[in-house]
Amino acid sequence: MAKAIRVLQVIPQLGPGGISSVVMNWLRESNEERVKFDFICFNDGPLRAELEKSGSQVFCIPTFRQSPKQHITQVQAIFKAKQGGYDVIHVHNSFKNFVMLGLAKRHGIPVRVCHSHTSGLESTWLAPVFSVIKQLTKKFSNQFVACGDKAGKFLFGDDDFLILNNAIKVEKFLPSKERQAEISSVLTKYHLPSDKQLIIHVGRFSEVKNHQFLLTLASHVNLNKNIHFVCVGDGPLKQALANDIIEMRQTERFSLLPANNDIASLLNAASAFIMPSLFEGISVALLEAQAAKLPCYISDTISLEADIGLALVEFLPLDTPDDWVEQLNHLQPSLLDNDTVKQAFNYRKYSIDTVVEQLLSMYEQGLKAK
Repeated sequence: MAKAIRVLQVIPQLGPGGISSVVMNWLRESNEERVKFDFICFNDGPLRAELEKSGSQVFCIPTFRQSPKQHITQVQAIFKAKQGGYDVIHVHNSFKNFVMLGLAKRHGIPVRVCHSHTSGLESTWLAPVFSVIKQLTKKFSNQFVACGDKAGKFLFGDDDFLILNNAIKVEKFLPSKERQAEISSVLTKYHLPSDKQLIIHVGRFSEVKNHQFLLTLASHVNLNKNIHFVCVGDGPLKQALANDIIEMRQTERFSLLPANNDIASLLNAASAFIMPSLFEGISVALLEAQAAKLPCYISDTISLEADIGLALVEFLPLDTPDDWVEQLNHLQPSLLDNDTVKQAFNYRKYSIDTVVEQLLSMYEQGLKAK
């Protein structure tokens, strides 16, 4: 039997959501006789316990920006401890980790994957040096991967890249008797109103997610009084939004929840999903919302690839809040059956089984080429 491929996954944090969810889905659906994952992260979190139980080693280190010396020292220590042990390093926050990719090349890791998950710059400090960082990132990598076409062209330009769709376990989010039975308890657990139409947003509290737009909608004179916004996630701007909600006297309209593992139940308790991002690659949260058969109202800056073709997604301009209010005031439940949803995810290759096979084939082919 061939030896399992040893992969070092580099992800931003160990909380649920975003890139972490993508990679956790890979881990849960992979055959450990074929591939084994270890992890570098920059923020610890609740996923550590599951990772370590699965046999993965977890290294939580400072980012290069936080402490250049410690970052380099700890990365080199990990590589030296596993000298010749890693076949692949798969870096998800891509261009922010060009130093790590350079060190991986120096230490002889044969397959170095740079994975683009975004179609724009969230960190403004990167703008003046982005062209240089981009070139270094590409120089130190030998596998270019993106979650979609826009994300790929943003980082790799005209170079060839593999599109590896963010994928989910569709069955986990589909409405079912089990999910229906959980709704009452999840409403109680998070102190959510049972007599309102819940409009859910799942995402990190950062500038690019544009949570302030939700406050604009909540304050709109024509918005149905029955609408209640539920924002799930953590991040640097969460407290600022909480303060603004109080200042604008909109506390009755909002619930701010921590990142958690109850997303499937929360989506099934909601009437719609909303995402007013300034830009976005292929959002895992948006895929999960479509699997839950929710109408999804998202900004027209988000990639069209995020719509899996179930007529659930409305792309709306951020400069016309009236259009969003009109949609929210006339919510209609979906009549889609579960088989139609599953077929759409399989056809567009957003189902986890298809993507894991594509991922492992990429690793195997990369190693054969070395």
